[in-house]
Amino acid sequence: MISLSILNKMILSLLSLCLLGGCQKNPKTTHVADTSLAADTAEVEYYNSTKAPEWTWREGIKMDAYLLTSDAEHTMESTILNGSDTATLSFWIKPSTNVPDLPLISVVNEQQEMMKLTNLTAREDGTLQGMALQMKAEGQEQWLISNSEFTLNTHRYNQIVIVFEGTQATVYLNGQAAMTGQMGASINQIEKSWLVVGKDAIAYGDCMEGQFQDFQIRKKALSASEIEDEFDRFYPEVLLSEITIPNAEDLRENPTLYPEVDSQYEAQWTSSNPAFLKVENNEGVITVPTPEQGDQQITLTLSTKIKNRQFQRDFPITIRAQTPATRLLRDVKALPITLGTLLNAGSPLPTVGENDSVIEWKVVSGEIRLENNVLIKINPEDERVPVQLEATLRQGNQQETVTIEAVVLDAYAGYILSYFNGDLGKETGKLAYSLDGLHWTDLNQGQAILTSKLGTGRVRDPFIGRDAEGQFVILATEGYDNPSIYVWKSEDLVNLSDHGLHRIAWFDKGLYSTGSRAWAPEMTYDPAAGEYVIYYSDAQDPKSGSMFAVTTQDFETFTYPKSLFNPGYKVIDGTILRMHGQYWMLYKDEREAAQTIFYAGTQDLTAGFTRRYDDLFIYNRKYIEGPFTLPSLHEPGVFYLYVDNYPNQRFYVARFSQLGEDADFEWLAEGDYTLPNNDVRHGSAIPVTQKELDRILQAYS
Repeated sequence: MISLSILNKMILSLLSLCLLGGCQKNPKTTHVADTSLAADTAEVEYYNSTKAPEWTWREGIKMDAYLLTSDAEHTMESTILNGSDTATLSFWIKPSTNVPDLPLISVVNEQQEMMKLTNLTAREDGTLQGMALQMKAEGQEQWLISNSEFTLNTHRYNQIVIVFEGTQATVYLNGQAAMTGQMGASINQIEKSWLVVGKDAIAYGDCMEGQFQDFQIRKKALSASEIEDEFDRFYPEVLLSEITIPNAEDLRENPTLYPEVDSQYEAQWTSSNPAFLKVENNEGVITVPTPEQGDQQITLTLSTKIKNRQFQRDFPITIRAQTPATRLLRDVKALPITLGTLLNAGSPLPTVGENDSVIEWKVVSGEIRLENNVLIKINPEDERVPVQLEATLRQGNQQETVTIEAVVLDAYAGYILSYFNGDLGKETGKLAYSLDGLHWTDLNQGQAILTSKLGTGRVRDPFIGRDAEGQFVILATEGYDNPSIYVWKSEDLVNLSDHGLHRIAWFDKGLYSTGSRAWAPEMTYDPAAGEYVIYYSDAQDPKSGSMFAVTTQDFETFTYPKSLFNPGYKVIDGTILRMHGQYWMLYKDEREAAQTIFYAGTQDLTAGFTRRYDDLFIYNRKYIEGPFTLPSLHEPGVFYLYVDNYPNQRFYVARFSQLGEDADFEWLAEGDYTLPNNDVRHGSAIPVTQKELDRILQAYS
């Protein structure tokens, strides 16, 4: 164990460094390594925080890991690094972000001599290089920088190995040498040092976030072949750990079973009970058990051969019988999705769930009353009324209670359409209105309304949504190849001064994101997570297929992007709607054989869209994109879908009330709708109240 005097000295030094470097956040917990697990010969040291003393160490990937956050400190003093100029430092890291210049590991002493490894390096001109190793000792400073090929994959474990031999250092990423060179000093010249994982121990700026494990320091220089062998030994576990079966605890739809692992190793799937889940053509086919048969617990097994070694992973699956308890549980989950957080005065609340649960309502708080299950404002002049509702759902003698936080608006009376046009490089956003969702008239005489002096000033693909309080939020693409989006916040769509330009896309090798595009951003609110999901496309990488998403609570700060939907081929132009207790995304399939609109569904935005419907064309024309939907104000449960036939500068419109296996698209005759002009390009439409529409018409008449 580290002695108390050494520990006190380390903590005091860390505090002094914080004062010198300006800590952004003081760590809430400090994890100091327990080196008592080192081999008797002291040839190997492990990081083993006292936070988890029950862990036993073994080489390779485990499901448990240490979290890297701004609040946790992972620190150790190494006898090997302090006493030998030959050493190998290795660990596995699963980052959740790949923003440039984040520290992976740093070694520092009281004289602020240091060694630091960062994940990705940004030049002054904005171009990116790969990992960087910095050594600062005895008045000298040396850098090694790899090319951009050598950067970490997010949401996947990466093996990092640093080999020190005298003054030479070599850094390996996932079994391959990323950079090597002279550092001007050996690692043990940073005397009386300690090591910090995921942070710069001097500057204490931004930190790496994610997980790490299997941290080892060895008193020898591993060879390139030894490092490659170690990586190959455990990398299959990394690949298999990435694969998930969404909604496995209540699998309702046939799951897609990908035929390959990591797009290169053949996958074989087997089921422990084919009577209820059989495998056909890389898809699981479900048979729902009867109430008498009960819920079925099934194991789905993936087998694959990677580098002449056989591996497998088991996935526990539950297929639930249609019992009252199951139907009730599903309705409890579906109700917040069906309702959303914005309701309308004069509209009835649902009395039957998607799975036939009986629903009873009461008002818990708010200036609202219920008459025959219809929402009535106590003060009709209040345009946005916060309310808390309680729903009691029943199936037979079983019941559950759900609390709904919402805002009640007036009844909707019309729509606002957002779109863009203009010469290349001078695009601006425009608005139009409609009373029926089919016949549109330009506002402001067709002149620009959405403009910006920020960035390029090119406003494309404008989308209008509402936040959870009912205020308007407008998102738009900035130009063409830019990672930032425009964000406007407005009470009324008249005052549009509150806007900014925010970066949301980042280069990420593992996500196949170039970080140079954030096309057609749109948003939806996730009541289960209490946050807004902003989704966009970046299909520039040849291997990219994803719709990406970030989340925010204030439209000022945004999480690192993740894949929201990846069907295995390029997609762009996603738009999300809520219907029948699910989220649905319509999107454009970019494959040349398609070039059309398909859709996907999910019950959980956090899990992403997992079930796609792309086996049948929903329209018999190619080269359509930019889908957007709007609810009919005159036919409850009915939506209109607009798609842009961009080569011919025209839109097609469909009416529908179902998606999934029973989709019922009915395409309208072109004489049944009119656009505001002949040059309408990708946008969105949103319903508005009569008071909102009157203000907009007055401002832009």
